[in-house]
Amino acid sequence: MNASSKKRLTQYERLAGMLRDRIASGTYARGDKLPSEMELMDESGLSRSTVRHALKVLVDEGLVRTERGRGAFVADTPALHENNLVFSSYTTQVQGQGMKPTTRTVDSGFAKAAGNAAKFFDVAVGSKLVKLVRLRYLDDAPLCLETTYLPPSFEALIDRDINGSLYATLRQEFHRAPAQGHKTFEVCYASQNEAFLLNVGRGQALILITDYVYDTDGRPLHVSKRIQRTDRAKYTEPIG
Repeated sequence: MNASSKKRLTQYERLAGMLRDRIASGTYARGDKLPSEMELMDESGLSRSTVRHALKVLVDEGLVRTERGRGAFVADTPALHENNLVFSSYTTQVQGQGMKPTTRTVDSGFAKAAGNAAKFFDVAVGSKLVKLVRLRYLDDAPLCLETTYLPPSFEALIDRDINGSLYATLRQEFHRAPAQGHKTFEVCYASQNEAFLLNVGRGQALILITDYVYDTDGRPLHVSKRIQRTDRAKYTEPIG
């Protein structure tokens, strides 16, 4: 999202976006009670009507439910809104644009859950997660470095070279499919290893895209962090 598009957002849209990001990151987990209208008014400096409008947006999206006399809560199964993510594979989308996608697994194993990942999966910090690190190419040139965290039930993926669509593998072998979720965007700067793998200068500005994805049953499926170049191709936003 560029700066000009941010300026066009209304006050209630900005507040809804802030709450949406907190839900996506696990700051507010499924079933958690959101701050009261008064607390949101104090935090944001906005009027009660604006706060209510923002909450209604999230209710309409299926992310939040309200209970009379009790307040607003994160939905037990956050619903997919028509303006949310489109869950199709990177491979399929890129091929549809006439380009050649390839993927190489550069690392895999177990990792300890921490921070927002632990909150998203609703596990204790230090719990075991499956970690896959893959380098993605577009027309034989590196585009992004993707690190995906999955529950330990996907242990069979460790030490496998998943050079196509991860989502296809999850569907075919585990009968799990992505259905809903959110993403966050932020600027990051290439470390020495990232610069080497992506063929950019150390310290070059890149974009970090973090996906928080649920499956069709509303269960946490994966968290993916993609460090992506933006200097060599028109930006497209697939997941998987």
